[in-house]
Amino acid sequence: DANKKVLVLNVDIGADGKASQKVMNMVKSLAPDMAFMGVSEETTGSGGKVMAFALVPDALVEEGCKADAWIRSALESCGGRGGGKPGNAQGQAKECDNVEQIFKDATSFAESMVTIPSK
Repeated sequence: DANKKVLVLNVDIGADGKASQKVMNMVKSLAPDMAFMGVSEETTGSGGKVMAFALVPDALVEEGCKADAWIRSALESCGGRGGGKPGNAQGQAKECDNVEQIFKDATSFAESMVTIPSK
């Protein structure tokens, strides 16, 4: 969808910080105008460590969608923490038994911050 401005995706990289940088670089080159958040569990379905990383293009930062606030909002339900800059940020939670809640919170936060043009 060419009008899609936000994507929250489960990324199976085992909560690897170096791999998250590679994913963000790829997203930046493939979809430079999209706000992207990747969520990765260290071990899928374990209820253990989960990380999230976000990339927000300058145009959306200007609209008020800031990556650092987005990460904090997404990880809040499982006691996670994060930080970074308005354009990119990352965070993690030591334990998370409800990863679906991260996706819900991340999506609703981004949709509330980004105005999607009507067709």
